[in-house]
Amino acid sequence: MEVHCTVQNCQWWDDNYCAAQSILITSDEMGAKLPESYDFQDTQSIVQQYGETSVSSCEATCCKTFKERGTP
Repeated sequence: MEVHCTVQNCQWWDDNYCAAQSILITSDEMGAKLPESYDFQDTQSIVQQYGETSVSSCEATCCKTFKERGTP
């Protein structure tokens, strides 16, 4: 699957594509609750602790895999 992305300062950005092997997309509400360190490897833990999320539009989603380019 191709994931298109326009966030050029993301570590995984590759000419308008996401080059991450896996990504975690959740609701903005859930994203705001989770520490920055949470990512795709934490998906099961998040679901067990908070449950699955739903949104009514794409504007209410966030990519938790974002990592600013140049950060460890």
